[in-house]
Amino acid sequence: MNMIITNGTIVTDRLIPNGTIVVIGDKILYVGDEIEGQRILKAADKNVFKIIDARGGYIAPGLIDVHIHGSDGVDLMDGKEESIRTVARYVVKYGVVGFLPSTVTASPEKTRKVSQLISDFVGRDDEAEVLGIHLEGPYINEKRKGAQYGPEIRQADLDELENLYTILGDKLRLVTLAPEVPKGLEAVDWLVDRGITVSIGHSDATYEQAVEGFQRGISHGTHTFNGMRGLHHREPGVVGAILATPGIYAELIADLVHVHPGAIRVLLASKDVNEIVLITDAVQATGLPDGEYVLGDQRIFVKEGAARLAEGNLAGSTLNLLQAVRNMVEVLGLSLPDAFRMASLNPAKSIGVENKGWIQEGNDADFVIMSPDFEVYMTIIGGTIAYSAD
Repeated sequence: MNMIITNGTIVTDRLIPNGTIVVIGDKILYVGDEIEGQRILKAADKNVFKIIDARGGYIAPGLIDVHIHGSDGVDLMDGKEESIRTVARYVVKYGVVGFLPSTVTASPEKTRKVSQLISDFVGRDDEAEVLGIHLEGPYINEKRKGAQYGPEIRQADLDELENLYTILGDKLRLVTLAPEVPKGLEAVDWLVDRGITVSIGHSDATYEQAVEGFQRGISHGTHTFNGMRGLHHREPGVVGAILATPGIYAELIADLVHVHPGAIRVLLASKDVNEIVLITDAVQATGLPDGEYVLGDQRIFVKEGAARLAEGNLAGSTLNLLQAVRNMVEVLGLSLPDAFRMASLNPAKSIGVENKGWIQEGNDADFVIMSPDFEVYMTIIGGTIAYSAD
């Protein structure tokens, strides 16, 4: 579909009031202001172009969630194709154009089954795109397991990774591990050699161990502050290493439950705006009432929107990614371009996805069109309307 999107403020490196975007097929051809946009509209053949009215709202880059475990009643570890589709149809309603289904620590058999499912999955026009898979565990530190399933935590296993890579190929996008576990650094080397993004997470590494991991190629931090050795003035830990090392992407669950706004301000003061990646870490309960749900092999309990294990550990979130952007704007005071960058361009870059995540000529035509109060009117993926509130 060729389209012209008009009558909205474009969110890109700056805000462009009354902007116009021209899409040819699945790519952005033109991004411009009102004057040139009016000329384009007058000249456009309505038989060739679909005209989309943004209703005076925002035309923002489509969102990318690199860390999500479920939503709308399904857990992505259940090994069912329909569960992936349920999540893909749910998140697209909140402006997400692509996501990485994320595993939790589980048996080798279950992890292989989910990996094969992702490898074989073929998306549909009304679904957010499955960009690959995020393996969160099982090569993590028991001391910082959080809501990960303890009995299946194991030392890094290159044979298992080889098997999963044979199944997934370039769909193996992101792996969270603790570099200090046995053979952890060997796994880092193996993954980096194959162009796979490695993230430090569920780790009790010292500052020095974390920095060694960065030197070996770890480039990402999983849900920063959560599930990792914290910052102490005599032992800066994993948090200190992430904050102090330029070029490391720092995931953030901006639900204002996992991380206090004051700690988020510390992150914002320490990291460049291009290095923060908003995620949801969303679980089965997302979009549903409080109650009892599952996360992988464990029961979780949701009260007042916060998901926890029976012993009280936080167990993912019930956040959607657009709400995370909104929290960063309305609570932390970020500009729209900066907040959207953290949920679109930065995630795409962090996992090596090209031509996605930002509104610029030549990129994929991925947009969320929304009202000034973040009500989604439409989500467009590759020049196709994937969701419309109408």
